[in-house]
Amino acid sequence: MRRHSAIRPASSTTGFRFFFRFLLAALFTLPLWTGAAAAAAAKSSAVSESASRYTKGLLWKIESPGATANYLFGTIHSDDARVIALPEVVARSLDASGRFVMEAIVDGEALVRMAEVMFFNDERTLEQVIGNKLYMESMKALTARGIPTLGVEKQKPWAVMMALSMPPPKTGEYLDLVLQARATQQNKPVSGLETIAEQLAVFDGLPLPDQVALLEDTVRAQANLDKEFEELHKAYLARDLAAIAAIGEKNKPGDELLYNEVMDRLLVKRNLRMTERMAPILKQGGAFIAVGAAHLPGETGLLYRLEKAGYRVTAVY
Repeated sequence: MRRHSAIRPASSTTGFRFFFRFLLAALFTLPLWTGAAAAAAAKSSAVSESASRYTKGLLWKIESPGATANYLFGTIHSDDARVIALPEVVARSLDASGRFVMEAIVDGEALVRMAEVMFFNDERTLEQVIGNKLYMESMKALTARGIPTLGVEKQKPWAVMMALSMPPPKTGEYLDLVLQARATQQNKPVSGLETIAEQLAVFDGLPLPDQVALLEDTVRAQANLDKEFEELHKAYLARDLAAIAAIGEKNKPGDELLYNEVMDRLLVKRNLRMTERMAPILKQGGAFIAVGAAHLPGETGLLYRLEKAGYRVTAVY
């Protein structure tokens, strides 16, 4: 029988509210350095000359003969007021669509699954796994970011890494959830391209030593994190996918082999899976699909993959 002792901090109103927001954020937040995959791809081969066209824009029209146009929108998992204020063309495209598709559906079952997976279900503790020095540094970093530490002792290293990889929540009204709520209010069919289990497996499936290495890198990067988040927001608001990639390149982990493994799991394989699962949706037409902006650019990104699959891909915004 699984233990859930580490979920006990939710007993306080403040702790529960933050814990709930953290679960929502961790389902969709990519570490700051994920944009580096696009930068790396842009340097890798001549085929990237075609892929490099997809470096400016967040809203893209995806067309094929005989089907109503679809829209693919790159999001950032942020509750910044500048981000959640939908541009008119984005709102209009969503409102005119026949269905809404996102990375994964957030519901009660998803939150329960997240809560189960992010904690050790045996006698292990975070301090035992990562050592006292990194544990104390992690606790200090969490406290500095206003993240409750009660119960952290049973979290897995990747879960703490994710908590330290995202901006402190303000309202909890993240962009992807704002889009989902708007579509739901309009009675549109809402579906996901992935399951929560598939998303969680990206990090939970990593060997513990790799999780520890990622956490250590993230703790070391805390001093400049707020500045990098602001740069990331500005690049996003400028619809500059190349700038997002450059920020990621600057912040990627020091272990090149580990970085390549994580990026393969986090973006390359997921982009392939998303492209395959988009196929019947795009064939039907009239869909508004929202995924993290880091999934769009590069030769392994969704835009280039869709072009290779025969779709006409055009920047709208």
